[in-house]
Amino acid sequence: MKMSNEIQDMINENVVHLATTSGNGKPNVVPVGGIRAINDSELLIVDVLFDKTKKNLLENPNVAIAVEVLGKEAPRGYQLKGRAAVHTEGKFFEEVGKMVEKMREKRPNHLHLAVKSAVHVEVDEIYSTVLKKEGE
Repeated sequence: MKMSNEIQDMINENVVHLATTSGNGKPNVVPVGGIRAINDSELLIVDVLFDKTKKNLLENPNVAIAVEVLGKEAPRGYQLKGRAAVHTEGKFFEEVGKMVEKMREKRPNHLHLAVKSAVHVEVDEIYSTVLKKEGE
């Protein structure tokens, strides 16, 4: 499934919520700010604090990500589902290092933690989470 430019921009510009499930079915959800759409079907997430989340990803790679924009304009929201892989070296790990450097340039007093891993997500499903008005 391909993410539209609108969805990619929403992910790149907002905090999202990442949901994982352990191997025995216990759910976990965390807010994530270090996330980028790297193309129309893949996401890259920076792991600096994941504990239960990383354990879950290693036991069960299925994830759901929720992103929404509320405000004066019509609300927009999406849920993305896919499969994640954790990387502690290689191109995805190097790429999240670059992401963190750019984030630090914008917020010098933010993100003093070391990158533990990169989480690469292949998006398989996309759903709107906002009800449409009748007639749309």
